Amino acid sequence: MMWRSLVFIAALFMVLPAVAAPKVVVTIKPVHSLIAGVMAGAGQPHLLLATNADAHSHALRPSEARALAEADLIIWVGPGLEGYLRKPLANLSGGARAVTLLQNPDLRLLPVRAGGVWQDHDGQGQGQEKGQRDTDPHLWLDTRNAKAIVRQAVKDLSKLDPENARIYQRNGDNVLTDLANLEADIHHLLAPVRGLPYLVLHDAYQYFEARFRTFGIGAIAVAPDRKPGARRLSNIRQRLRDGTTRCLFQDGDFNSKIVQTLTENLDIRTAVLDPIGRNVPAGPAAYGKILRRLAGNLENCLSYSIGP
Repeated sequence: MMWRSLVFIAALFMVLPAVAAPKVVVTIKPVHSLIAGVMAGAGQPHLLLATNADAHSHALRPSEARALAEADLIIWVGPGLEGYLRKPLANLSGGARAVTLLQNPDLRLLPVRAGGVWQDHDGQGQGQEKGQRDTDPHLWLDTRNAKAIVRQAVKDLSKLDPENARIYQRNGDNVLTDLANLEADIHHLLAPVRGLPYLVLHDAYQYFEARFRTFGIGAIAVAPDRKPGARRLSNIRQRLRDGTTRCLFQDGDFNSKIVQTLTENLDIRTAVLDPIGRNVPAGPAAYGKILRRLAGNLENCLSYSIGP
């Protein structure tokens, strides 16, 4: 009996990491998913925005402030997305290290686009402000950036927790393989609709467009906290009236009444794009589900415009 107990205990120690993993806090679900994949078998990162809160305008709750105070490592995109974290991170009194993803030199970063129509149908850029310094923070929607985030996480976690470095490296390699497969699947899915123009309400998708060569031609709102004015809505409705743009995509940050106003009596389909995965369960599989769902909704709406 004692022999069996010893075997059980020995097996248990073989599966468990040698030491407890560091306390890691990640702000948003897509990035949390990537870090959870790297940490699998060593520990679990804490998702700061576990509810459907808006990362652009969130107010930090006491429980979230405690999670930050107790963390060893905090991973956030940066103030361009999570401005509410500027002061809390600057005032951390413990030994937590904050990693700002926007500072990763391996990322492919894009400037914020001007509002309105970005491209004519000949593909010439319109409305891109030259010399603009602001960076679009929705960087995770390019799978090449997701890979850079994974590599950075492996490096940072291995340095912080060398006892589990082999686990982080092995997991990182597996996540990178999954991301390569995800890219191939999405490229294949979107190939038939790649040249079809569409509009979005909130310009959160240019990284996805850059990676998978979809044809977003403009945004209704300049920023999530700035609703479009009457003149802008009138101009965009005139653009929609020509019938060339067959899909208008909304997301959870905007009132659907805007969509109803724009599309009333017009032959245009509407659908939802979700860059953050509001209804996707958190965890290592979330990133793939978020991008597959986004690609699927794009393909489903745009494919309607392919006719005889």
